[in-house]
Amino acid sequence: MVISERSGPSGEVPEGWKKANITLVFKKGKKEDPGNFWPVSLTSIPGKVMEHLILEAISIHKGEKKLIRSSQCGFTEGKSFLTNLTAFYSKTITWVYEGRAAGIVYLDFSKALDTVSHNILVGKLRKCGLDESTEGWIKNWLNQRFIFSGTEFSRRSVTTGIPQGSILGPVLFNHFINDLDKGADASSARSLMS
Repeated sequence: MVISERSGPSGEVPEGWKKANITLVFKKGKKEDPGNFWPVSLTSIPGKVMEHLILEAISIHKGEKKLIRSSQCGFTEGKSFLTNLTAFYSKTITWVYEGRAAGIVYLDFSKALDTVSHNILVGKLRKCGLDESTEGWIKNWLNQRFIFSGTEFSRRSVTTGIPQGSILGPVLFNHFINDLDKGADASSARSLMS
């Protein structure tokens, strides 16, 4: 715990905590297509403990500031896909009975976690008023990751992507897409599902 106590306030992440053994999990389709596999990052236990501590800090801050929009359903406590579907269905049916037009837009981001820009994400966390040490730790944790598979490993300067299978991944992705429906008509039925 001494390392965790030093890592959090300083924003420094020990190199061993950035190492990830990438395991490919088959999704669907042809097994010959590498795009049909989900890369899961298996990381160190101390790193996961620190991720939990950072998650707790973000959750407390998020709860106090009401940072996540009410339209956000994915990876949100007390909400689910069913919450999203029920709210959308209810609003749409009401409009149909009132004779109003109902337009539907579905977005599915291919490789969504892989395309998250670190600079944009950190900028959004900064706008939320997250303390500098937590913000710095997340930035450091995302950058200069080690990837190894079997006996080979390489250090890469990474500028996009959230480690899949990580503890912080879902919360960071929610922050990244939180303003996706910003500017939409207030009377519209909006729901974001990660």
